[in-house]
Amino acid sequence: MDETRFREMVERLERESAVRPGAYRAKVAALAVLGFAVLFLVLGSAGLALAILAGGVAALAYASSTAWLFLLKAGKLLFVLAVPLFLLVKSSVKALFVRLPAPEGREIGRSDAPALFDALDDMRARMKGPAFHQVLIVDDVNAAVVQRPAFGLVGFPRNHLLLGLPLLESLSSREALAVVAHEYGHLAGSHGRFSAFIYRLRHTFGTVQAHTEALEGWVARLVAPLMNGYAPYFNAYTFALARANEFEADAASVELVGAADAANALKRVNLVDPRHHRFLAQTFDRIAVDREPPGDVMQRWAEQATRPFEEAEAVRWLREALDREGHYADTHPILRARLAAMPGQGDRNAELPPPPLEGGSAAEAWFGDALPGLRAALQSRWSEAVRAAWVERHDEIRRDRARLDVLQALETRSPEEEIERFQKTMELEPEVDLREALAEFNRREPVIPVGLYLEGVECLKRDDETGIALLERLMALDPEAILPACERIHPFLLGQGRAEEAQRYADRWQTRQQLEQARSRELGNLDPQAELAAHGLAPAALEALRAQLTGPVVASVRRLHLARRVLAADASVVAYAVGVELVLTCRSERKRQAAIDGLVALDWPGPVMIVELRRPYHGLKKKFARLADAPLWPGPA
Repeated sequence: MDETRFREMVERLERESAVRPGAYRAKVAALAVLGFAVLFLVLGSAGLALAILAGGVAALAYASSTAWLFLLKAGKLLFVLAVPLFLLVKSSVKALFVRLPAPEGREIGRSDAPALFDALDDMRARMKGPAFHQVLIVDDVNAAVVQRPAFGLVGFPRNHLLLGLPLLESLSSREALAVVAHEYGHLAGSHGRFSAFIYRLRHTFGTVQAHTEALEGWVARLVAPLMNGYAPYFNAYTFALARANEFEADAASVELVGAADAANALKRVNLVDPRHHRFLAQTFDRIAVDREPPGDVMQRWAEQATRPFEEAEAVRWLREALDREGHYADTHPILRARLAAMPGQGDRNAELPPPPLEGGSAAEAWFGDALPGLRAALQSRWSEAVRAAWVERHDEIRRDRARLDVLQALETRSPEEEIERFQKTMELEPEVDLREALAEFNRREPVIPVGLYLEGVECLKRDDETGIALLERLMALDPEAILPACERIHPFLLGQGRAEEAQRYADRWQTRQQLEQARSRELGNLDPQAELAAHGLAPAALEALRAQLTGPVVASVRRLHLARRVLAADASVVAYAVGVELVLTCRSERKRQAAIDGLVALDWPGPVMIVELRRPYHGLKKKFARLADAPLWPGPA
């Protein structure tokens, strides 16, 4: 389901749920039942057909001794019928009982953190929810509750609480409890058992959909389209209920810790996240100097996490977060709406940053003496996870530095060498202002788009608004630059508080992204009904292509046809279709694939899709025949 259809459906159902909430919930319940019915129908139908087939064979064999002769003759037909039915049953059972992946992290028990478990016990008693089977400490700025059924859609669920240590280092214990209470509210059913069930079912159906897409074989592909059609529709249909659940989970958080701490928790999370991103960026800046990742990341973050925010910085980050929309399928309302729904938190209070932390952090209060060990454990995990990439990048930077030194030493440089020098300087020496040098280069070489892009980026980096005009000029010259250019302009405008202008570039990025995705899907598949046109290759290019068609490459080929594909998503793209007719002796699938692979390995003049002109592509043969220049090999008669 595409974004436009998703949004239209959500808007309609939000209106319906507000006017007729009972009818909307009844439809959601019916849709949930349908989801189980779809899977059980596939399983039941295939199983019943397999049972009938087996029963018929047994009855026939029992009825007459001469039936064995018939069964021997019909054995191939029975095998052809029975095997696909068995595989379909197997695929359906696999989809129904897929095991969801277990969450990962450092497990902590009651003896390690009695204060934490006392707080969780109190929360559970007051919110009347289920127990946690496992508490895991992770290195994210996040907290989450994961429910993992033992057997796919059914089974005894296990509840996992994931606590991000970097987040707990930044919040008070009451603020941290507010964050956990929001997540636990979905599990405990603070918005009702039915809503909690639907909330979890959204995640479960999404996981089953991902699993069915990974099933192999044509029989398994019969199951996948059912979930590929149903799961997105179910998520869109239940979006209004899931979004309401977020407000109700916030209300449960307010009831547990109070509106002030719940609101401060929401605000502080949105300040901690960019601070932590910056901290990690500064940490990774050391790659150029240190060949090994630092061993004190967790400790250094702990020292920074509770420091008061700079007022201007906190105001800017909070304002950016208040009206920031997530992914269109994200059920979380914007931060401003969540704060407004809390008692005493109007628009005026929403823009006030949270007060500095008083006392210790939640990590210190909940983990006590176990905290140093947890930091060390997560530090070890982090170092191990990044070490290989860190060392590789360090060595790459050293090579780039040596290459930059060579480029700087050249008395004269080609345009390509100039571009390479600019790129490496911007990466390795960001303090060097290259605006004048890039402007001079672009005056000399006005037809090199990457030079225009680099000048625009350099201007924006220096808070020079002329970079927008440069990138606009680039996008007009080269539509392929729309995505990277918008990605540079959007944050620049947001940083200046120009949200409306920034949104226009976000919309432009989204439109282009959808076009490129559609184009990519079309390039990756050749529709048997595709429109073809004359290839239009210059004689020299055509001769160079035919020169490759010798010896083993065409040993199994009878004819080759070449045409240009006309892409519905983007008619300006130059891509080709090659139709292959193989010799009659090339019968086995292995030989056919080897012949196609040999053609794929050739140097084609652009993106190419090579297909054998048999089902389902036999209809393309007539389309190639209507094009005068289509015969590629042996060539025109």
